[in-house]
Amino acid sequence: MVLTMNKKILVYGDSNTWGWIGVEEAFPSTRYNDDERWAGVMSDALGSDVSVAVDGLTVRSTNLDDSNDWNNITADMFNGAKLLPCAIAREMPLDLLIISLGTNDLKSETNRSAKDIAEALIGLSEISNQSASGVAYKYDAPKVLIIAPAPLNSMPHPDFAAMFEGAQKKSKNISFELKKAASGRDIFILDAGEIIGAAASVDGLHISKQQHNQLGIAVAKTVKSILK
Repeated sequence: MVLTMNKKILVYGDSNTWGWIGVEEAFPSTRYNDDERWAGVMSDALGSDVSVAVDGLTVRSTNLDDSNDWNNITADMFNGAKLLPCAIAREMPLDLLIISLGTNDLKSETNRSAKDIAEALIGLSEISNQSASGVAYKYDAPKVLIIAPAPLNSMPHPDFAAMFEGAQKKSKNISFELKKAASGRDIFILDAGEIIGAAASVDGLHISKQQHNQLGIAVAKTVKSILK
C-alpha cells in the first residue's frame, strides 16, 4: 500500500508511549530507546514519507489533574485535555492524531468506571475536532485514532497494587465501552488488548519490549489504512 507523500502524525500518550520499562521495585525507572517504543516501531514501519511527532508523558490521564506534584511538573500538566490543544497547535498541519491514554484514569482515587474513561477519551477527540483554527493559522483538523489501553495485569509491588486497586477488572472493559461511545462518530478505534494482551512487564502496569514491537507494527498497519 502506497501512502501519499508528506503525511504527519502526532502520538499523544502516557508512560507506555514515553517508553517506561517496568521494574520490580515499581519506580523509579528508565525508558526504552526511541526505536524500541511502539511509536518508534510504528514510525519505522511507515517509512520516510510519514513524519511522526511523539508526546508521551508519564502519569498523564485523559482529563484529570494528578493528585501530586512531581518535581517541577505541576498537577494540572498531567491533564491530557488541558495540554492537547497546545500539542496539536505545535505540530500543525497534522493528518492524524493518535491518542493512547486511559490507564492512569484507572487509579482507585479517581473512582472512574470503564464507561467514564471511554467518554473522556471521546472528549479528547472532540478537542481535536475543534483544532482547525489555532494560533494565526487555519488547517483542517486531523483524523483521530484512539488506542484503547491494554488491560492491566496483577501488580506485585504494593505501591502500584494500592494505587490501582480494583483497576484490573475495569481495564478489560475500556475497549468495549470505547467502541460503544465512538459508534456513529468519525473516529478510528484500535484495541491494544486484542493485539498484545494484558500488560506483560514485571510491574503489571506497563507493556514489555516485545509488546511495544507488536503494538507498533499493528498500529502502523491501521495507520496505513487510514491515510491511504
